[in-house]
Amino acid sequence: MVDDSEIKPDLHEFQDLRLQHVKLDSRVFISRAKNIGWRRARSEFIYFIDDDNVIGERTLAPILGVVRGSTRMGAVMPATLYKSRPDLVWVYATPFLDRRLGLNLVGRNFPRDPSLENSLLKTDALPNASLIRRKALEDVNGFDERLVVNSSLDLAQRLKARGWQVEAYTGALVYHDVEVPGRVGWWAAHGSVDPQRVRYESRDWFLIMKRLHRGERLVKLRSMVESLRFVLPNSLAYVLRGKSRAGLIKSVLIGYLEGVTLSG
Repeated sequence: MVDDSEIKPDLHEFQDLRLQHVKLDSRVFISRAKNIGWRRARSEFIYFIDDDNVIGERTLAPILGVVRGSTRMGAVMPATLYKSRPDLVWVYATPFLDRRLGLNLVGRNFPRDPSLENSLLKTDALPNASLIRRKALEDVNGFDERLVVNSSLDLAQRLKARGWQVEAYTGALVYHDVEVPGRVGWWAAHGSVDPQRVRYESRDWFLIMKRLHRGERLVKLRSMVESLRFVLPNSLAYVLRGKSRAGLIKSVLIGYLEGVTLSG
């Protein structure tokens, strides 16, 4: 477990797992933390699980069987359900939308659909949790730490470019311990308490768009317009729910400006 938080966790209940607790002196954010974790591990497969994910009986074994089934299967994500509402889908898979300016969040906020479960689905990103073959990680040198927070889409694309399969397997389940839809601003619950993350989420998106659309005309302008689809509603949520409204809005603007500048 790679830990860059300020909170001291109680690991007593995990003592039988031979858990290695890597406590960092300062915050390094998601991409760097994942690289530290997999490079310390010695197993053939690495299961990345975010700190707000909860595992169950169908989290580990089903997805391991899929990855072992093909030597070119590089990474597989499980289906993600809301922890407090396991009848409700957080996401089944995340393939690109048309023009690759966003992702189709398959099943998002709908009741579970038996026709979509126990299947391999196309995906272009690996949010929340994913099982990745060590050889695949080594082949692409892991996560790109220049994408401080949102590097899973970039990793998936680099794996595919090297010939690795990247899939979603909806026969495996992980549970996302986040707020369910309903209350105003539920979609930005993470960011409303974390101004630093808000900055990098906005910036990372522009950098990813630059990579996906390298050489295309007007990509910068298109990205600026498209980004308003998440910048504006998230900013509204920060105003309504954030404890540090001024700091959150400042972080949004800084991340937006950094992204526009760096993607130029």
